[in-house]
Amino acid sequence: MPLDQIDHESKRKETRLDEMRMSFGDHIEDLRRRLVLALLGPLVTSILGLIYGRQIVGWLVRPLAQVLQYFGLPPQTYNLAVTTGFSVYMKVGLIVGLILASPWVCYQLWKFIESGLYERERHAAVLVAPFSAVMSVLGVLFMYYILLPMTLAFLIYFTTGFPAPDAQGPAEGGIIARVLSIYGSPHTPAASPTDPPATQDPPPDSPPGSLPDSLPDATTLFQTLTTDPPNPLEGQAWIKQPEGQLRVHISGRTITYIPLVGQSLLAPMIEIGQYISFVTMLMLGVVISFQLPVVMMILGWSRLIAPETISKYRRYCIFVCFVLGALLTPADPISMFALALPLWALFELGLIVMRFSYRKTTEPAESAES
Repeated sequence: MPLDQIDHESKRKETRLDEMRMSFGDHIEDLRRRLVLALLGPLVTSILGLIYGRQIVGWLVRPLAQVLQYFGLPPQTYNLAVTTGFSVYMKVGLIVGLILASPWVCYQLWKFIESGLYERERHAAVLVAPFSAVMSVLGVLFMYYILLPMTLAFLIYFTTGFPAPDAQGPAEGGIIARVLSIYGSPHTPAASPTDPPATQDPPPDSPPGSLPDSLPDATTLFQTLTTDPPNPLEGQAWIKQPEGQLRVHISGRTITYIPLVGQSLLAPMIEIGQYISFVTMLMLGVVISFQLPVVMMILGWSRLIAPETISKYRRYCIFVCFVLGALLTPADPISMFALALPLWALFELGLIVMRFSYRKTTEPAESAES
């Protein structure tokens, strides 16, 4: 080979290396710009989530409050630490911000990899993004309106189904009575029949030392109301239905003095932080599960697995759906079947979508060969 040709080939290789270096540098610059834009999205949406953080927490707790109220329990949660309220508020606001920003992050990722895809792959990605977003929304709605109420209703019903504890005094002459007799009489002995009856203040117009003719009826003391009085008097008390709460107006504000609940061995006192973690993890599992048709569509479009191959193992796939239903939900049969059956339906839907996408990619290849 002549020397001038060798020099020409070496110069061409150096030019190609320079073009590749420039192209790689452009990709790095584009990646940096896309990452900055992707991070700005969650920052803005997290601020929006923090603005409405309390309303979102109330929305998440609403199914629990409705179930507790139905079973005669106070519709509220509890906190076991001073910082629980603020930490729950921050957690919910940031999680909501990340969820709202996920389409923006996916869009920036798509713009980065778009230049390296073929035309057919670009069309596939355009279909995958909205399909995934729709399935995510359906997963959140299914979790909130169907799976979460069914799970809470079963767990609360099972918890309150234990019999009430027998707190009556021990039988005379029994073993417990003999053991307790070692410690002497109790600190608050019951009133004996010879003790004088308790008295109450007479009406203002009655002479000193006189007692009322009859005690007032309970209905005159506490009224059962479905709505709070618009202008309650100081010290006024009433029973609020359907919450079953005794409310008292003291110092210019109405407070719930005593929750009127049924007797049970186990009284649920649900901590707000634990409940929010439970709901968010359940929502995450359901949203991921609802991406099954999306994954199957990608498999069909990429032609990695033929739909007929998956159809042969349908019984095993159905078994996997029930296993996922047991792993992604609490250990109760109601919620397991409530998630496993929709997963089965999503698998059948994904199989239909997979056949359609697989056929769409096969037709251009056959036409090109012919």
